[in-house]
Amino acid sequence: MKTFAELGFPGRLIAVEGLDGSGKSTQIYLLKRWLELQGLKVYFSEWNSSELVKSATSKGKKRELLTPTTFSLIHATDFADRYERHLVPLLRAGYIVLCDRYIFTAFGRDVTRGCPPEWVRGIYSFAALPDLTFFFKADLEVSLQRILEGRPQLKYFEAGMDLRLSTDPYESFRMFQGRILEQYLAMTLEFNFLVIDANQLVERQQEIVRQLVAQKVDLKAFRRAERPPGRPAPVRPPKPAKLEVVE
Repeated sequence: MKTFAELGFPGRLIAVEGLDGSGKSTQIYLLKRWLELQGLKVYFSEWNSSELVKSATSKGKKRELLTPTTFSLIHATDFADRYERHLVPLLRAGYIVLCDRYIFTAFGRDVTRGCPPEWVRGIYSFAALPDLTFFFKADLEVSLQRILEGRPQLKYFEAGMDLRLSTDPYESFRMFQGRILEQYLAMTLEFNFLVIDANQLVERQQEIVRQLVAQKVDLKAFRRAERPPGRPAPVRPPKPAKLEVVE
């Protein structure tokens, strides 16, 4: 598998991965705002957001109907739709594309739910690798606390309740997310993840992320043109000369 840069794309794709509650979504939002304020061409995409299958996924989750295989296939469909209609065209157009989760989410979650690793990877074999992948590594208790600070209880699939690991959703979360963490750690070297200590303050994490992006991506190459390329600057008519009155 090659990165978009290795495939000759003018754009660059930056992805963030991490457990639920790791703070990765906050970090990529802050990165997006930082890049936009520099006048760069930026596009953002997140996991499970395709209009094609989003409603079907939502209904399946609410009714708790999704088997591990169905879960895997419906997310792969979501990703394939966004990849073909949004990610690739914008990378060809020279954008910095930011992804809140990429194929590694499926590699971690689906395998943890019991899908064969080779099968899961085969589904996503059409996708190129990100040019940069940040993995926000947070302690399980830190992730859990962050989630509960925002809402009163865990979601059914977020806690891995479909796997019947425990009748206690909090214990199920620890077990389920702990297994996903093991998958992420196994992928770290294979896919050259840039590991960020997600237990740190938000500001410190963002400082590190910006430094790494600035080091590894030629940001000047992604500045928006002040006017459409190939179109000459507008010609302004000369100001009329002042007439001097001779007395």
